[in-house]
Amino acid sequence: MDIKETGKKLKPFAPVLSVALVTACVAGSLSGYEAPVYAATQEETPVKKEETKEKKEEKKTAAKGSFDLEDGVYKGTGTGYAGDITVSVQIKDKQIVSIDILSSSDDAAFFSRAKAVIDKIIEGQTLDVDTVSGATFSSRGIISAVKNALTGEKDNSTTGQAQSGQTAAAAGSSTSVAKVEDAAAYKDGTYYGSGTGFGGPLKVMVEISGGKIASIQIVENSDGSDYISKAASLIDSIIAKQSTNVDTVSGATYSSVGIIQAVRDALGQAAVNGTSDTSQNNNNNNSNNNGSSDNNNSTVTGTVPYKEGIYYGTAEGYSGDVSVAVVIQEKTIKAILITESSDDEAFFNRAMDVVKKVIKTQKTDDVDTVSGATYSSKGLLNAIKNALKQAEKVTNGESIDEKPDVTELEELIEKAEKLEEDAYTEASWAVLQTRLADAKEALEETKQTAVDKAAEKLKKAIAQLESKDGKDEENTKYFSGTYEVTVPCEPDEDEDFEGYNLTMSVTIRDDKIVAITDITGDGASDNDRYILKAANGTSSIKGVVSQIIEKGMSEDIDTVSHATCSSNAILEGCKKVLKAAERPTDTEAE
Repeated sequence: MDIKETGKKLKPFAPVLSVALVTACVAGSLSGYEAPVYAATQEETPVKKEETKEKKEEKKTAAKGSFDLEDGVYKGTGTGYAGDITVSVQIKDKQIVSIDILSSSDDAAFFSRAKAVIDKIIEGQTLDVDTVSGATFSSRGIISAVKNALTGEKDNSTTGQAQSGQTAAAAGSSTSVAKVEDAAAYKDGTYYGSGTGFGGPLKVMVEISGGKIASIQIVENSDGSDYISKAASLIDSIIAKQSTNVDTVSGATYSSVGIIQAVRDALGQAAVNGTSDTSQNNNNNNSNNNGSSDNNNSTVTGTVPYKEGIYYGTAEGYSGDVSVAVVIQEKTIKAILITESSDDEAFFNRAMDVVKKVIKTQKTDDVDTVSGATYSSKGLLNAIKNALKQAEKVTNGESIDEKPDVTELEELIEKAEKLEEDAYTEASWAVLQTRLADAKEALEETKQTAVDKAAEKLKKAIAQLESKDGKDEENTKYFSGTYEVTVPCEPDEDEDFEGYNLTMSVTIRDDKIVAITDITGDGASDNDRYILKAANGTSSIKGVVSQIIEKGMSEDIDTVSHATCSSNAILEGCKKVLKAAERPTDTEAE
């Protein structure tokens, strides 16, 4: 058994998925608890309590970091993608214990991904960390802001937006489009076209009715939500003029050009008379790697009794959630786009056969799962069914906007507001106020997950504050502290993988497990997704980490299906930590 105590600030294990959804783009940091480092590893049992206290002091000294600053909260600013990023950094015993984002003007989706650098900084107690792929400028801005807070060094770099603007044209984007001759008429139907926006490929769906452009919807893009929202305003101009010869939108030029290109591509397929200018020689067969649609030349029609629109559904695949967007028009499923999946690409591509079958038959009931990709295809099929359930609700006049339960969050806010500042340290009080502000903002959120995260953060901030209010540590069963443990993860008779060692950090406070982070395996990289699934679960199954944190102990915890061995390894690690952290009884001490 390998268990050691660390002074690291721990954060819940939380991966981030960011997806550009159909029609519109969907526009954190968890200040953790640094437990007092009192407990010792499994060494010789102390004979007297006085000796135990001496060991505590030794451990405290050994756990100190290298930031030569007074305890407190420091504020700093760095340059992100769209502007300044401001952070607060809490220092305790020369160590970074929390980093909070105070303000940012970067796109929310990219910025959420960039926050992963916060974990890296705190875990390594260093600013020499890698930026986050796919959110380079935002993550670099966070690092610079922390550096500014701790060293005073200013970030004089230009914004990522300015830098990207200089190179976007070279990446395939353009700031202008030439005028073209519009087609004399168009064939009625639904057509899909592609262009290149600021961040990459951009796809639209164009509906032709009565020989005219009736509607245009953006179904896929890689641009930021602010830019695409601005650029989308030119769609009304295209429909009003029945022409793509419109002006781009100032402040969203690249996205505007991408939309115009994509609409022209779609119209090129619908044109009745020769229109080589609009097609631009783009051979688009009305399908793409992220989804499927019926061929425009086919006569497939359906009897789907739902209102026209784009509906979303999510279900559990093999390695995690699968999300889709289903396009319904003229009582027909016109397209099914995959917006999220963490399943293995080879299996998932095979599973895509169910999408083709649904579009071909216009039914979900008679579609079989794909042999060799059962879980992925089942997940796809269930996600499509869930999307159709949303369509049914809309058709029946029901609301699909489920309001989150904010009862617990409101109670925590009320409790936090009643706490008196005088009883606590300035640093702890600053963390609480940050969490309180985040919690109040979360009351306006429409997603339960956002509300739950805010409640969890505020709950921990309150607990951290109250733990400093003179509670007698000697009356607890376990030594509070953060422990690192390594346990073997061995396959059972149903699992086909090579055994490996799983390492994680476990924080104990007030006789409860309050954090489990840094969960890693030293085996093949294929094991990572199972470890992730075991820790965080799926949309329908709770991960073992959240179950343990809720109960405070590792007993009576359900393992996660298809990640059983990893789940059991996490549970075994917690048990070993609790054993090592247990205080000696008076009898044992004697």
